[in-house]
Amino acid sequence: MTALLALGVVVGLVTAVWQRWRRGEVFSWRLAGALLAVGVVAVVTSLALVFSWSRGAWLSFGAGTAVLILFWPQKLWQGLLLLAVGGMLFLGGVRAGVVPASVTERITSFSQDLRLGDVRGEDINDANYAVLERLAHWQAAVDMARENLWLGVGFGNYEPAYADYALLNWPYPLGHAHNYYLNLAAEVGVVGLLAYLVLWTAVFWQTIRLLRRLDWPARGIALGLLAVWAAISVHHLVDKLYVNNIYIHLGVMLGLLQLLEIGDWRLEIGD
Repeated sequence: MTALLALGVVVGLVTAVWQRWRRGEVFSWRLAGALLAVGVVAVVTSLALVFSWSRGAWLSFGAGTAVLILFWPQKLWQGLLLLAVGGMLFLGGVRAGVVPASVTERITSFSQDLRLGDVRGEDINDANYAVLERLAHWQAAVDMARENLWLGVGFGNYEPAYADYALLNWPYPLGHAHNYYLNLAAEVGVVGLLAYLVLWTAVFWQTIRLLRRLDWPARGIALGLLAVWAAISVHHLVDKLYVNNIYIHLGVMLGLLQLLEIGDWRLEIGD
């Protein structure tokens, strides 16, 4: 999350510097210093993400980066063009061997083993264990949700209820379903899942609305936040991120979004 927010801020600062240069304004050392500091954070956190060797983290980072590129320009068609060019460059890099083979193998191995349906009876080996373990917990969560459709088994009760839905060879609950949407469906049912989706729809809407109103470099912060929201939404397809106090980090980002909202409102009324 930090890497994407930092990248958004870098984009905002770079765009602001470029705009000042076009207007012939005096070079700002303060702006340059901020760009250097945030740039270092962006590089370090991005490298940490790569070295984590987590396919879910890579997938969510890719989704967040795509959203960042898409909403960078003011006009949507320009963002789509940038995204298409970036996608072609990435695929070209994969074909040319610029992207390490170990990375591409790590990504493709997940897609090869991923299949929807009943995983009982599947042959388990070292190569597919992690994927089958996730699929087994997804299946248990679906069964849990099916039997408790509207209100679920109770918030936080996935682990206590797991034994009644566990598949053969997968007796341990692991704390959650490794898919937060299925986890919510199992614990709080359709009602709770819809409430969660409505909440994040409102967050996305507010952030996109701010992007249309803010100017650089503040727009870069909103852009980074939008990329973070996209990354979280995608990562929750394969895991649960609300662990190890990450929700505190997320709360700070949501607070930052409201500060952008308040600051923009004050500018509009001339305060």
